[in-house]
Amino acid sequence: MSETKGLIFYVEDEKDLSEMVTLYLEKEGYSVNHFFSGEAFLDKIFSQHPDLILLDLMLPGIDGMELCRYLKRDPELKKVPIIILTAKDDPIDVVLGLETGADDYIVKPFHPRELLARIKSVLRRSLSEPITDHSFYKIGSLVLNADSLTLTIGEDCIPLSWKEYRILEFLTKNKGKIVSRDQILNYAWGTDEFITDRSVDVYIANIRKKLGQHGERIVTVRGAGYKFDAE
Repeated sequence: MSETKGLIFYVEDEKDLSEMVTLYLEKEGYSVNHFFSGEAFLDKIFSQHPDLILLDLMLPGIDGMELCRYLKRDPELKKVPIIILTAKDDPIDVVLGLETGADDYIVKPFHPRELLARIKSVLRRSLSEPITDHSFYKIGSLVLNADSLTLTIGEDCIPLSWKEYRILEFLTKNKGKIVSRDQILNYAWGTDEFITDRSVDVYIANIRKKLGQHGERIVTVRGAGYKFDAE
């Protein structure tokens, strides 16, 4: 048996769609394990870790959003990239999906070629940007830890999503400099994803809340982008 391009776990309760996607991806050289429910998926995920997860949101029993949150809280499974596939196309749903820690969000109906391109992009990025045990970054009283995806302020340890971490890391590493929304998008999402500027604004608002009194250090520069001020 020839070596596959990667193992994909696919959670989808629509039979026709799941069969089409599975056959297409297998034809492209991937190994696909399909699950009709979140419960069936959870029975398998701890014994065999996939390279990527395709996750529908509207599932019977445990829904996809809760599954995504659960996976991103697990020390081992949080490193597995997730692409959400769903009929929910409202911009708020997209942002919420990404906020849970998903790496990409594809709205149904979609073309298999688009899905394949997104899979390749996410897998390429996950391999080139591993989370290591030495991923501490300190700026003043703030400490970012990429391994645990946390922000420490004094005695407070605040959980971050991967995208929140990447955005805050980029802002702090460019302390005092104005960075555009496009620069933030490229750093946090990469150039292959289809994400709007509005997503950046929503994430910045969430990060400010988590920073508490330090939130005002992220300054909006009208018409230009954002700037992280020194203490």
